Amino acid sequence: MIQCNVCDAQRPPAMKRLFLMLNAFAGATALTVAFANAEVATLNWQDLLPDARVKSPENADVPAWERVRVDLDKKDIRIPGFIVPVEYDDQQVVTRFLLVPYFGACIHEPPPAPNQTIYAEFEAGYKLESLWSPVWIEGKIHTSRVEEDLATAAYTLSASKIEPY
Repeated sequence: MIQCNVCDAQRPPAMKRLFLMLNAFAGATALTVAFANAEVATLNWQDLLPDARVKSPENADVPAWERVRVDLDKKDIRIPGFIVPVEYDDQQVVTRFLLVPYFGACIHEPPPAPNQTIYAEFEAGYKLESLWSPVWIEGKIHTSRVEEDLATAAYTLSASKIEPY
């Protein structure tokens, strides 16, 4: 008989091995489920700005207003903002747009800096009721530059979900 360190019971060696294997399996399963159900990172617009004190080779020759956080590349995120349509149909269903941090950006005011502008595509389309209504956008962000007539974006987003803020 072997003393079990977990429950202080006396167990035969085969039972202890089985108990340890089941425990290891349960732990591995819990880790897998935790990673599979990992929360989408909720960002604010400040989070898109790289730390100015940190010099990285990717941003070495890039003006400060265009520098990006390369560690965000290909991450699943959620961020609030305002939609500036780039492509839409007659029913105002938007499929390509710029996401900006404040109302009126790109339309009534000069556009925000490229690292404060996200070019997004939402294949399913989003019925835009009004330009002044903020939304939450979820999807995979990329650190790639897109130039549109209205503004230049230093980030792109493959949107998977859009909902009112």
